[in-house]
Amino acid sequence: MRVCFTFHARAERHPEVRHAVATVASLLEVPVRLAAPGERAADGEAVVYVGPAESAPDDAAAVVTLGAWAPWPAAQVRLERFDDDVLLVTPETAAPAGAPRALPEAWLRGLAFLLQREEEFAEPHRDEWGCFNAFSSRLQALGVLERPLVNHYAAALERRVHEWADHRHRTLAPRPRWKNGARFAVALTHDVDTVCRWSLAESWRLLRQSSGPGSFAFRHGLSSAFDALAHGGARQDPYSEFERWMGEESKLGFRSSFYFCVEDPRPRHPYDPTYRFHDRLRFEGRRVRVAALMREIAARGFEVGLHGSYHSFRNAEELGREKRAIEGALGAPIAGLRQHFLRFDAGATWRAQEQAGFAYDATLGYNETPGFRAGIAAPFHPWDGEARRAHTLLELPMTAMDGALFRTLKLSPELAAGRVREQLETVEAAGGLAVLLWHPNATDVSSLPGWWACYREVLAMLAKRPAWVTHARDIAEWWQERERRAGDAG
Repeated sequence: MRVCFTFHARAERHPEVRHAVATVASLLEVPVRLAAPGERAADGEAVVYVGPAESAPDDAAAVVTLGAWAPWPAAQVRLERFDDDVLLVTPETAAPAGAPRALPEAWLRGLAFLLQREEEFAEPHRDEWGCFNAFSSRLQALGVLERPLVNHYAAALERRVHEWADHRHRTLAPRPRWKNGARFAVALTHDVDTVCRWSLAESWRLLRQSSGPGSFAFRHGLSSAFDALAHGGARQDPYSEFERWMGEESKLGFRSSFYFCVEDPRPRHPYDPTYRFHDRLRFEGRRVRVAALMREIAARGFEVGLHGSYHSFRNAEELGREKRAIEGALGAPIAGLRQHFLRFDAGATWRAQEQAGFAYDATLGYNETPGFRAGIAAPFHPWDGEARRAHTLLELPMTAMDGALFRTLKLSPELAAGRVREQLETVEAAGGLAVLLWHPNATDVSSLPGWWACYREVLAMLAKRPAWVTHARDIAEWWQERERRAGDAG
């Protein structure tokens, strides 16, 4: 037996409704299908009805109540108790459900508010990097940014379906969410912002971009040049420790993603990395070029992707060019990316990435704090508000990164590891996905004390948990195949 979502004609007039429902349906661990417009459920299917509550069929397993679908001003969104949990509501949508099988109007409307990033379109404030800041989020103000509400909403729906089936002595076949029946999944990722700390060549490249003595390019370029001269005789650069990352992960059976930058972003920003594919660094006692390192990473079963340049986050043409540049150096196609500085525009970035040919993105997260920016701990298809359709591209939302823990929150290594542990326990309880970001230069204990030790502790935690730990492309491909299987079954 499987679950069939059927839609009232009014629901079909709102493609936003179908996107929210399809996303939450993808999280269910039972077979599902979404009925076509006007189609009814087949005999034997458990019906989840989406529409006005008064029009719901008497035998529906669950009713997803569709109300007026009015705009939700973020400042008016608040929390209300529901199903021993919390629900996002507004004053107009705070009424409880009318029957035990029903989910209130706010359940569906809240899903769209979260997944379609409505507050990011309504809130004009952006930080110094042009990013929507975590502290601008209504979820942060409400104290639920670190809770995957969408996953909890899905659990509320699934409980109703199982109660309906149990009452009729019927069985729903299991549909595993993760590979090998893992309880949750973790994607390990690394943004390669730099490959050397002591490089005169990179210092000179940055200095050439200087607009004057007060500019970042001049100040940082000059200090890094003096640093490079002072350590010119060093055998090993503390930022060139890629074998340590792969070794530490490999001995636990894990793999990770490394997102590399191109050497000639157009236009270049002083914050863009300055390494080149032909630059040399030490790897396992050998001097190798960056391009050769990329190929070695891929040959060992890790993923290489793109770290999109500072200005590229709205530019499909530039992202496509950067994708081809990484593929040329790697000698193989790539699937995914993360934008530099997490620069992101909900109305433009996903569209540009999809047009550039990427299968997934891993940008959606915050520089300031861990959490679930779209309220979801799972891959999902982002919403294109202009075209009013779901993207084919998958988003793998970022959960936590080293910079937020150590730079913004200024946590000790012990507190940082504890914060990550809390996030992982939250994701495990929800059966979700955690995406972790640690930068490869974190092995430099002199400039980034505690960052590497914290990551090793996180890996040790994961080795003891029922998690599928791998790189982001594996996660995306698994999820896409899971979607295809559901479609074939329909």
